Amino acid sequence: MTPLLIALRRGSAPVAVPVMALLGLFAGTREDTIVDWGWASGQLQQHGVLLVPLTAALAAWDVSRDRRSGSPALTRTYPRPSVRWVLLNCVGAFLAGLVGWAVTLGMVATNVRGTGGPYWSVVLLGPFTFVAAVLCGAVAGRYLPRHLAAPLTAVAVWLGLAFGSTSADPVLARLSGVDRECCDVASQPVAATVAGQWLWLAALAVAALAVLLTPRQAGVAGVAALAMAAVAVVTIRGTDARLTEPRTATAESCGTRAEVTVCLWPEHAADVDAWLAAATRYRSLFADLGDQPRLYLEYGLRPAQDVPRLGPVRPGMSEDDLVTALARRLFPTPPACAEIEGGSKPYPAADADALLSGWLARRIRPGAPADRFVPPDQVALLDRLTGSRPEDQRRWYADLVRAHRDCTTPAPESP
Repeated sequence: MTPLLIALRRGSAPVAVPVMALLGLFAGTREDTIVDWGWASGQLQQHGVLLVPLTAALAAWDVSRDRRSGSPALTRTYPRPSVRWVLLNCVGAFLAGLVGWAVTLGMVATNVRGTGGPYWSVVLLGPFTFVAAVLCGAVAGRYLPRHLAAPLTAVAVWLGLAFGSTSADPVLARLSGVDRECCDVASQPVAATVAGQWLWLAALAVAALAVLLTPRQAGVAGVAALAMAAVAVVTIRGTDARLTEPRTATAESCGTRAEVTVCLWPEHAADVDAWLAAATRYRSLFADLGDQPRLYLEYGLRPAQDVPRLGPVRPGMSEDDLVTALARRLFPTPPACAEIEGGSKPYPAADADALLSGWLARRIRPGAPADRFVPPDQVALLDRLTGSRPEDQRRWYADLVRAHRDCTTPAPESP
């Protein structure tokens, strides 16, 4: 039996591999449907927050277990370097992490609705992170207290991934290797930033390997790790730590019905008919409130054009939901005098916002009860408004739009 098979049989692999596969199954099925591969690429990276710390802990456990069995003393009686035996003890943990990641990728692939493919430069950061995690776990298992090596490693790696990726410093967020912001259909990864992430993970792996090597070999590996880390940080800073950049459209999926045109990214071509039906119905419902747009574009397409923007149709969204999303453009924007950081402050015309929202929603769902759309104290107002003459409703809406232009004009009385 080869040394590798011996290490695998006596290590954590027989138990860890099926457990990590189950965890990968759980991680890959947390989202019922994923709208496209761009978004899936970022989701795969987020699942690393669960799998990577466990992989590092498994490596620490196997190496510390090897210390308890006295194998280091035995390997010193052979002329071969002991680091090879340490690395053999890490293979089981690496295979367990890789299996968990592969199962996650497979489950995510079955749930992606859109066409196209993933951003492999981002997706493959996952398995490459396992290399650095396993080597860091080996260092912990070799030098930390034997029974504490695995839990301390898991906690340390999890804290680095979970809190590093949400850091306010964009460079630290990129160095965590978890790309939470990647990617929507209108954006793509910045190649230089991703290359910097690969270099950083390689630097961590080489630095951990340097700790395991003999002092003579460790010097060269340590210098190489420092150089790679410096280049990684400089590369990421050179892009201002931007993970994504706008994507240029090379094609569009469009459809036209009743003078209404809808254009989406090719990845979301299956949603064109649903948006066409919603846009056509929206024009018929609100034609009395002014000339409604005839062209609708998905976010990121023809950015210079000032037209209503659409997004992918999420699972469970009905036609009423899509029409409601289009009707939000009829909601007046707050005046400049009311704008504050993160929103707007109260002003007189805003007192009728709930009534306006209910009125728009009632036109889309005329059979629904009024208390579904407005607070209980405004149910009578909404019933009176929707029961008034159409020209009175149009006049009320026009007066309300004018009242939203300043911070002094009160909302008009309901007809």
